[in-house]
Amino acid sequence: MSVALNSESEEVTIESWSLMDTGKRSKHESKYRWTPQSPVWWIGATAVCLVILLLTVILALVVQNGSTVRHWNKLQVGLMEYQNLVSNLTKDRDALRDERDQLRINSSSLAKDIEVLQSQYNTVAASRDELEEAIRQLNLSTADKHCHLGWVKFNNSCYYASEKRAKKTWETSRQDCLERGSDLVIITTNAELNFVTTLYTRTWIGLSDIAQEGKWKWVDGTDLGGGGFWQAGEPNNNGHEDCVEISRSNGDWNDVSCDTKIPWICEY
Repeated sequence: MSVALNSESEEVTIESWSLMDTGKRSKHESKYRWTPQSPVWWIGATAVCLVILLLTVILALVVQNGSTVRHWNKLQVGLMEYQNLVSNLTKDRDALRDERDQLRINSSSLAKDIEVLQSQYNTVAASRDELEEAIRQLNLSTADKHCHLGWVKFNNSCYYASEKRAKKTWETSRQDCLERGSDLVIITTNAELNFVTTLYTRTWIGLSDIAQEGKWKWVDGTDLGGGGFWQAGEPNNNGHEDCVEISRSNGDWNDVSCDTKIPWICEY
C-alpha cells in the first residue's frame, strides 16, 4: 500500500520509508553484532578444559591413592600384630600342652608313690597293731590279777576247780568254763602241772586231737609244744581217746574218751 503526500514535489511510499529505516538500523547493529571466530579457538578452549579436568582427576586419584596407601599400611600393621598375637598364642598353647603332659606324668608318678606309701603304711600299721597286742598281752601277763571269789591265783593266772562231786564230759566241762569267762586249763610248765595236781589228782585239761587225729591242740588253738607231760606209752588212742586228763596215779597226762565224766579245772 502506498501513502501519497500533499506535496507534489515528493511522493514517498511506505516501501521507500521502510528501506531507509532498515539501512539505518543495519549500520547501528553492525557495531555490536558478534562475529563467529575461527575453529582453532574452540579447539584450544576444549583442550584447556580437558587439561583442567585431567589435572582434577589426577589430583583426586593422588589423594585417593594416598588414603588407600595409608589404609593399606594400617592393614599391614594390623596383620603383623595379628600374626604376632597368633604366634604368641600358639607358643602359649604349646607351653600349656607341655605343662599338662608333665603334670600327667607327675600325677601318674605320684599315684604310684601313693600306692607304695599306702602299702608301707599298711605294713607299719599291721606291725604296730601286733606290737600293741603283744604289749597288751605282756601287761596282762605281768599285771597283778585279782581273781574272782572261789578262784585260786598262780603265776598271774586264776584257776577254778569244780566241786569234787561234779563230773562232766570234756565238752560239757569246757562249756562250764566258757560260761565262767574262762576255758579249760592250759599247762605249759612243770610248775603249773604240779600246782594243778594240788587242786585235783584227776581232772580234764584243755588239750585234744578232736579236729585231727594225732594233732594235739590246746583250746586256744595253739599246737602242743614239745613232748608234753605224758604217761609212759601215752597217748595210745585206745578206743577213740581224743581228750586229755591228768592221771591220778602220777599226775601225768593220759588220753581218754571225751565222753568220760570227771572233774575239771578252768583258767583265765
